[in-house]
Amino acid sequence: MVLAGGRGSRLGGKNKPLIQVGGITILQRSLDVLRPLFSKILISGWPDDTELPAGIRKVPDNFPGKGPLAGIEASMKAATTPYIFVFGGDMPWLSAEIIKGQAAEFLKTPEEFVNTPADALVPRINDLAEPLHTIYKCSLQPSLEAFLISGNKPAIIDFIRQTRVRYYDLPSSPEATRAFTNINTPEDLHS
Repeated sequence: MVLAGGRGSRLGGKNKPLIQVGGITILQRSLDVLRPLFSKILISGWPDDTELPAGIRKVPDNFPGKGPLAGIEASMKAATTPYIFVFGGDMPWLSAEIIKGQAAEFLKTPEEFVNTPADALVPRINDLAEPLHTIYKCSLQPSLEAFLISGNKPAIIDFIRQTRVRYYDLPSSPEATRAFTNINTPEDLHS
């Protein structure tokens, strides 16, 4: 699931997934990585006046203005699978290898994690977690909906603290760091 919302104010209000990096939009770069890995791709926060590539399903937020958590909640509700992989639509350097490794870790048999059952698998490097590159169980949707209704600050990290999380520790490497990099400013385009 691609989180495409956000105002992109530091980039002049641009729809960040449509920004070109190396002559290719961030969205197309993401789709090139995701299509071989996933049979269904959802996108939340996509503007009504902007066309989507074929085969991508747009999911409207049920809680407009509540940030990425609203997109995650809407996608959990719309998904026809028990899990979703969520990432920011402003991450141009996704790694298929990291995503496959993360999925394999998440799908390990429950017996291997008797003492650490999890509803989300969050990657981290040197204790720095990346909640916008996470696999979530869709069964979290009712608790996420309640969290959004409650008026809590709609921060992903605050919601994650209330769930059963397991971490997917990655070595500090240029590939991993780059895979989690997002574009927020014009300077980020040149890193």
